[in-house]
Amino acid sequence: MYLVMLIIYVSNVISIEMTILTKSHDVEDLCKKLQDEKFICVDTEFIREKYYYPKLCLIQIGDSKGNGWAIDPLADNINLNPIFDLFLNKKILKVLHSPRQDFEIFFNILKTIPKPIFDTQSAAMTCGYGDSASYESLVNKIVKIKLDKSVRFTNWENRPLNKKQINYAISDVTHLSKIYLYLKANMEKNKRTNWIKEELNKFNDLNLYKINSNNAWKRIKFYSSNIETMSIFKEIAKLREEIAKKYNLPRNKIFRDDIVIKLSKNPPINIKNFDNLRGINIKNIDNSYKNLILKSIKVGKNNKDKKSINNNANTPSKAITDILKIILQSCAEKHNISPLLIANKEDIKQIALGEKDVKSLKGWRHKIFGSAALELMEGKLSLKIKNGAVIID
Repeated sequence: MYLVMLIIYVSNVISIEMTILTKSHDVEDLCKKLQDEKFICVDTEFIREKYYYPKLCLIQIGDSKGNGWAIDPLADNINLNPIFDLFLNKKILKVLHSPRQDFEIFFNILKTIPKPIFDTQSAAMTCGYGDSASYESLVNKIVKIKLDKSVRFTNWENRPLNKKQINYAISDVTHLSKIYLYLKANMEKNKRTNWIKEELNKFNDLNLYKINSNNAWKRIKFYSSNIETMSIFKEIAKLREEIAKKYNLPRNKIFRDDIVIKLSKNPPINIKNFDNLRGINIKNIDNSYKNLILKSIKVGKNNKDKKSINNNANTPSKAITDILKIILQSCAEKHNISPLLIANKEDIKQIALGEKDVKSLKGWRHKIFGSAALELMEGKLSLKIKNGAVIID
């Protein structure tokens, strides 16, 4: 059987209880059943709090009719290759909601991601549902159902999962087919299908899922105008990243962000010097780590690459960026589209600096927003308020 379903009638309400697939032959049978579908719906449950690489704990698949199944990747000797072959079948569209983290997991396993894909969150941005509409909100607004999210913070690594947890997980794909078909029809009706192609293509850049230890410092909120401090900071962050990768542990299990910062601002010169650092709990940092930190500090002090460290250069006028944001919001409201789909913070920054080679100034975005932004920068545009709305002249 692909799925065990028990229909219970209680007070004239039908309740469907489901269980997960734990046998390879059931997974293979399910994939054969789905191979002729035009699209399938996909979601995952995972744990990343305890690991550097998120651990896949559950795979949910839905068909085009709203049926759903869950596969247990933690089951003994289960063969997931039929599932992965299905994900890589280019004849079947894979529908997901905000799939960035799902793709990270698949990339770690397959070194590629499912194709072709459709992201309902990106599509919702073209249909007036806001910047980052949640799956729950789309189910509520489009399917007219309120999801029970009481088990959303389940530890999905634990076994056995109870029926409520399984039903919750599978519900993440059973409504996705209706949402996809609704958003697809809406985009086709308003001739906006091409508007999300760029957003979807972003997911195909595999560099998005490759973790470069040299860029680990960018994840930490810290900046110093002192070049040496920043150079040391960069090297210590890189070291922590590499240790976390090696042992598959969260970064903060190696040592926390605040320790990276404090070691960069007050770098020790020897092992004994660590004990004299104020405000740093070093109980969990053994001498082997301390020696590695000292080596990283030495590399940082000798680093001459100042260009890659100074990330505060070329800051545009806040007044200009604020006016551009007002124009962006006004244009987005006029066309009932998410502002983020038109321009992000970096786009606004580049426009404010006078750059012309910006995505928000091209294609359909130019017609909606880009032309007005360029006129503002050229001093040819004015703003006024009339009847409670911003008017762009």
